Amino acid sequence: MPLDNQTLPEAPQPAERPTLSGHSARLAKLTVQLKDLIARETELLKERKPQEAKRLHGEKSRLMAEYKDTIGKLKVNEYQLGDKASPDRKYLRQLTDALRETIRDHARVVLRLKSVTEGLIRSVGEEVSKKNSPVVGYGRNASMRATGPVKPTSLSLNQVI
Repeated sequence: MPLDNQTLPEAPQPAERPTLSGHSARLAKLTVQLKDLIARETELLKERKPQEAKRLHGEKSRLMAEYKDTIGKLKVNEYQLGDKASPDRKYLRQLTDALRETIRDHARVVLRLKSVTEGLIRSVGEEVSKKNSPVVGYGRNASMRATGPVKPTSLSLNQVI
């Protein structure tokens, strides 16, 4: 039963799933694993748990490397998938389309969080700059004077999510 009244994408029915073997079976498995991992990372980011999402990077990098390697092997041995309209190709295309949609959703969340973070850093920097600006006033002889030198303030965020 779906949570939060969200409809989950339908998985291909067992009758629709071709019997994959070799590199194509490996590619199907990796595609599903990557899709699930990226969806989990996206949910963690939506829940404002970046440290937990960060823990998934090692596994995601490993899966992406295996995925790339398997794609390369399948390109060399493309005949294993049959003709252009074969059930194997259609099934892999469905899995790949689902992965692409998950990646697009992930990118939207990451870009939204990035713009929020940059806005916060910019506003904090502007506020610090205002508070540290020199006070200009008149001195004893009615001449303009500035207070002593202002200590420089820097603000940086050096964390990758």
